[in-house]
Amino acid sequence: MKWCFLFLLSILPALANDSSVNAGGIGPEPMGNYEGDESVIRMVSESIDIIFRKETSEVVCRFTFRSTKKGAPAKQIVGFPDMAGTDESDMGHIQEMHTKVDGKTVQAEKKRGWAYHVNGVLRATLGENPLTKDADSQPIPMDYFIVNVEFPEDRDVIIERHYISDNGGSVAGDKTFFYTTETGGVWRGTIGQADFHVTLEGWTVDDLAFEDGIQHVEPRKQDSWCSPNKSEWSVVSPTELKLTWKNFEPAAHSSRKSISLATWRKQAPPDGKPEN
Repeated sequence: MKWCFLFLLSILPALANDSSVNAGGIGPEPMGNYEGDESVIRMVSESIDIIFRKETSEVVCRFTFRSTKKGAPAKQIVGFPDMAGTDESDMGHIQEMHTKVDGKTVQAEKKRGWAYHVNGVLRATLGENPLTKDADSQPIPMDYFIVNVEFPEDRDVIIERHYISDNGGSVAGDKTFFYTTETGGVWRGTIGQADFHVTLEGWTVDDLAFEDGIQHVEPRKQDSWCSPNKSEWSVVSPTELKLTWKNFEPAAHSSRKSISLATWRKQAPPDGKPEN
């Protein structure tokens, strides 16, 4: 495995060695300009709408931010990690991507930066390797799509991201999609609310591999699982699920760091190859 996949393994549940992962599943980060351990900007809420299809997923993310800086606007570079920009064989591709700030389309600029953990909290910065003595491990080179945003003192700022990416999966025929909230740990305070809305196209809820659901495959043969458990999701219909987390700290709450969708692997026939 190469460096970007190893980085993903540090923020996601365990994956099989023959698995690939979708790009675009990492939320926005403040690129430097920290006040203490955090940015002066709070993520008030995030809304993640996912259309999970057979081969691709279409995602619309809406982030509401509010500055805690007094007396003047706060200026912050906001970066979206580009895990697909490294030409890694185990990383899917983003087919389409658009970014908006307060409803206006903006052109995100791609720049090289660094990802690292300080006291278990994920951080990011641009420019040269920070080589900070406070880092838990060696900083990892990472490409980011960045936008420069001004956050007024007296109102919310809304950043939206719309993208279509290849699903992840394995040679066993399962399909996966993940989204991590861990980058929210370095914004100010807690995340007020996160809403996840999943629409299934070509699948039904029965096709999803939940640990607490009906087991359609022998558990030891299933490589990937949905997270959190089915009991935490609201099943609106056979093709729609919803989930809400309130006032959580992804830097500390291990059960609020990510969501994962995974289908059951295809049963292997006698020759050992997955069925089509």
